[in-house]
Amino acid sequence: MQYPATRTAAISTTALTLASALTVTAASALEHQDRHAAPKRLNASAHSGFFDVLTRQTTGLKAKFTERDGTPVAGLPVKFTVSGEKTLLCEAATDTSGYAECKTPALPPLPASAVKLLTTGYDATTHDTPHYAPTTTHNTIGLIAP
Repeated sequence: MQYPATRTAAISTTALTLASALTVTAASALEHQDRHAAPKRLNASAHSGFFDVLTRQTTGLKAKFTERDGTPVAGLPVKFTVSGEKTLLCEAATDTSGYAECKTPALPPLPASAVKLLTTGYDATTHDTPHYAPTTTHNTIGLIAP
């Protein structure tokens, strides 16, 4: 069957329009995919903290977070917790050098948490952000006795 020339032209124009739309949509999807890269993994290290048996307070809780190339990451919220039970000791944000530190002495809320802190140590954890994957670092607690 043969169609009139105007009908053939209309079908050709429609096919070209659809092909162009598909090409633009595919390119847009690829560009969108590139913009949402997987969050970067961080390097992290924690310093040994101390527990004063007289006051039941911890001091020296400090952790550093950097990118893989060693560049410090500023502004990351960090939670310091008792390892194993996740009892919150304090929260801090990383400074321009990548360090987060509990500025005031932290007090475990329960005696059992203090024992757990002494036996398992503490964790410093960042949560998922648009740019960085969650990261945890761990260290021990030393005793300060009178």
